[in-house]
Amino acid sequence: MIMEDLRKATRVPFSAPIEQILIYDSGSPKLGNTAVFNARTLDISLSGISFETKTKIDPASMVYFIFSVPTVEGNRRIGCDGYVAFSKSKGTNCIAGIHFVDITQEDSEVINTFIESHR
Repeated sequence: MIMEDLRKATRVPFSAPIEQILIYDSGSPKLGNTAVFNARTLDISLSGISFETKTKIDPASMVYFIFSVPTVEGNRRIGCDGYVAFSKSKGTNCIAGIHFVDITQEDSEVINTFIESHR
């Protein structure tokens, strides 16, 4: 069974930069060189987001990340906690998926509206 078969939520293509990813260490985000920049999203669902980056991220890591979703009113900036559900190498890059852990209802509704408009 492939990873896509295990997903419960509908994913749609979504290409946008992730502004910041901070990897948690003992309950608080690490700062400095552990912040991942130049990550780009690949797809999004109500339960998570996948992305590609040059930095390896270990599965099961807890992270805080910030990204923006386009809306009718403009871009909506979303910051939330999540855990790395999967991480795999693709050439010199890393493809990873983050499962949302702590996302507001309002942000979830913004993501749902985006998904519904891109099905």
